[in-house]
Amino acid sequence: MDLRLVTFRPRPPWFGGTLQTARALRWPIAPPLPPGHRLWLPLPDGDALAATLHLPGARPPAKPLAALVHGLTGSEDDPCLRETAAGLLRRGFPVLRINLRGSAKSQPRSTSHYHLGRWSDLAEALAALPETLTGKGVVVAGWSLGGALVLQLLAREGERRGMPTILAGAAVCPPLQPELAFEAIDGNAVFGRALLALYRREVLAVPARDLDESLRRSATRATSLHEFEATVTAPRFGYPSYEVFTEMERPSDALPRIRVPTLLLMAGDDPLVPASSLDGIDWDECPAVAPLLVPGAGHCGFYDIGRENLSVRAIAAFFEGAADGVGAMGASSLAEEAAAPPSPVIQSAVA
Repeated sequence: MDLRLVTFRPRPPWFGGTLQTARALRWPIAPPLPPGHRLWLPLPDGDALAATLHLPGARPPAKPLAALVHGLTGSEDDPCLRETAAGLLRRGFPVLRINLRGSAKSQPRSTSHYHLGRWSDLAEALAALPETLTGKGVVVAGWSLGGALVLQLLAREGERRGMPTILAGAAVCPPLQPELAFEAIDGNAVFGRALLALYRREVLAVPARDLDESLRRSATRATSLHEFEATVTAPRFGYPSYEVFTEMERPSDALPRIRVPTLLLMAGDDPLVPASSLDGIDWDECPAVAPLLVPGAGHCGFYDIGRENLSVRAIAAFFEGAADGVGAMGASSLAEEAAAPPSPVIQSAVA
């Protein structure tokens, strides 16, 4: 499928990539959700991922289970995840918000940490779910680093033994070219230092069996995300170098191997994942991927003048299309239609 450019009209006062990003990741007013059920999803080495399950009014649910995955230093409570969860629940999807290994919510049962290539944690977590939740299939969405993990998961269809059937996926602002994302983050005066500090604190908080004293010293001394990944993550997880780490775990390389309908939402002014991450991708080689580029949406923002933001509408329409069996092209058309500017009636209603 070709890369499609989507018209975007930002919701005041969220003008520009920086404000859109701050709204998506750090907005202090959490969107409301109905009470959920705490689950601990076991991993083979004894760790477990914390997750919250929400069930819609219909029992048993008539839609596939929607699994949502946060990004770097995030959690199930990131505003963009909660808003998408609410939108999917309104449409009858049961929703599972997953916290990655070593993140704040999963920390009590973690002895290691997530990284860009640890997609197998998602595979193991989904495989641990009962058939009563996954019998109608699963749809999976991830934001930022979580989006990269979702793409890697979808590309490893032959390695997902014991997993439920995945009907569709969505990745929002994933770092398709990791070195470009690390460079952008380190060069960003607003988010760079904050993300590094949060990441360092999160990693060091885990009583990790694979983080020796020399790696802890490297984590403390790192002055950039690039340096942290090069001196801590790469050697900790057995990569010979930072360059090998980014090359082996490059999400853009996963795109041609994906065979289930997958929505890729990118932003033209993303301050953390530059739009140049899309350069060089041959979309003819990625027939299952529907890529949408949205100018003005920031990193995981997409707050336009609709009652639900553009990413919620697009993901929900895409997942509904996949659940109804309309195929990749049909699901893509539904997502593009949902992402289109709201009608004048809606515009006047939210003015």
